[in-house]
Amino acid sequence: MQDNSSQPATHRTVSRISEQRALNLLLLAGLRPHRLVANLWWRVIGKKLRARSRIDAAIRGLPFAHARWVKASGIEDQEIVAIGLAAGTAPALCMHLHISQNDRPGEIRRAVRSALKQSVMPLHVVITRENGVPIPFTSSTMVTVLPEEFGSRTGGLCAALRMASEIGADWLVPLDCGSRLAHHALAAYGAHLLRRRPSDANASAPALLYGDEGEIAWLRARPKLWLKPQWDRRMILSQDYVSRACALAVGPALDAAARCDGGEPQSLYELVLRIAENAPVEHVERITALTPDDSWLHDGAATLAAVRRVMSASADDIVPGPFGTVALQFPLRQPLPTVSVVVATRDRVELLRACVEGVLYATDYPALDLIIADNDSVDPETLGYMDEVSADLRVSVVRWPHPFNYSAINNFAASRARGEYLCLLNNDIEVIEPDWLSAMMREALQPKVGAVGAKLLYPDRSIQHAGVAIGLGNAAGHAHRGLPEGDPGYFAQAHIARGASAVTGACLLVAQRHFQAVGGLDEEHLAVAYNDVDLCLKLRERGLATIYTPAATLIHHESKSRGLDFAPEHRERYMRELEVFQKRWGSEWVVDPWHHLRLDRASEVYRA
Repeated sequence: MQDNSSQPATHRTVSRISEQRALNLLLLAGLRPHRLVANLWWRVIGKKLRARSRIDAAIRGLPFAHARWVKASGIEDQEIVAIGLAAGTAPALCMHLHISQNDRPGEIRRAVRSALKQSVMPLHVVITRENGVPIPFTSSTMVTVLPEEFGSRTGGLCAALRMASEIGADWLVPLDCGSRLAHHALAAYGAHLLRRRPSDANASAPALLYGDEGEIAWLRARPKLWLKPQWDRRMILSQDYVSRACALAVGPALDAAARCDGGEPQSLYELVLRIAENAPVEHVERITALTPDDSWLHDGAATLAAVRRVMSASADDIVPGPFGTVALQFPLRQPLPTVSVVVATRDRVELLRACVEGVLYATDYPALDLIIADNDSVDPETLGYMDEVSADLRVSVVRWPHPFNYSAINNFAASRARGEYLCLLNNDIEVIEPDWLSAMMREALQPKVGAVGAKLLYPDRSIQHAGVAIGLGNAAGHAHRGLPEGDPGYFAQAHIARGASAVTGACLLVAQRHFQAVGGLDEEHLAVAYNDVDLCLKLRERGLATIYTPAATLIHHESKSRGLDFAPEHRERYMRELEVFQKRWGSEWVVDPWHHLRLDRASEVYRA
């Protein structure tokens, strides 16, 4: 017999979704009528998908759109209904709040209220307190205040984890008193776990979930959204982007806490790092916490201490980074692997000289050789300089007397390289810091790393490259391009070592064996554009990470010798290569793991 018990709820859900859609369209008609008319025209001429995406983009741009999305947290009514129907199998979540001496009563009440007004109720709310803090009054039977006093938040957290285990909870959601849960936070975590695909059944269950954040301030009308990347094992060592909006699987969290010195972590971030050592972590693309404005900037000392406690045996140096982040240096292997630096060039001796002298005389990595790949230079001064510099035993010149094909030139030079590693370097790169190649090699020598890229600056010191994001402009774009060097930008993403989908070939380091294993650069279909991005994506298909490191910083006089791809004489070739790239990697629809579904795909500056 068919069970129709859920039909009324389903009908209400469909009705409410339709009502919300209708309200959005009415607001669009009243506030942005020209956008509505333009999008209706796309639908009339049969471009329904384009019309839908542009309607959605227009709705996101309406006043208060951010606030509505934060309140809804992206959770559909069907998902909340599904959690209720799956009461026997849905994960049981508890919430933990630790009260310290400095927490104000109003903050405590708001945090507790946010837990008790969830669309999917917690199994229990556990409150712990610091030494000397009186027991707060609560009339809710869902709230338990542990009678013990604790010397730290993590002491209270470990006690809450033990209680959660005793009452049969699967997950515990920790919360700062200055923060509060978004209305659908627990629903977001529960829905994520319930909708794991059947193909995930053989995969290890996550031990840690983390969501996005909305930063709130009294004088700001709408939250500032921190829409986060997917889990990145390199990025978490640079920045705590997890612990303010996370859920801990109770059993793995207790096991990880037991591995800490003294049986207790010194911070929630340290516990996150310990959990992630041995278990999967997954991102929930929903707002799950509302946090104080710029709170991510202010825990630099605790972040640094946690990384030092976890990673001190695996690093040469761990020091403070900008904006409360951490700069970690992995050790270099001894003896140092040789790096063959490949510089493709044609004439423009002033650029070539600056680049070559920076590599040979202003770089502190000693185990290198330099290959100048000459693409049919004719300028006598350039040819004379090549003859002169090739007297250095570290330098060789190879000739490619054919039409310009960046991929073919570099593949040809790589086939003659004697180094264990290759560094592709544009001739318009200027060395400004001696440790640039050492910094890149520290990342490249780590397990399962494919390509490594550097922070590249324009001559005015604004950012030209801080990693490449797939899907920007429906192709690929340079993340954070144009950001002033000292500006934090989007949550300091340009200033930390992290993973990336790709990095630019203007300065790209890769092991020779990996380069050859994927066939090098695609000289047949991507002679000039997107060959570097294509290389990184081919490496990722083989399970090799691409790493962006700002510890290597150089100046890039972008495309001075070659010209821009969108110049009239290059347009036909560029459009052909763009089509190849889009079809090969689905860049017109794919969402980059280090971008976010809600971020603007038309902008290299991250914004919702």
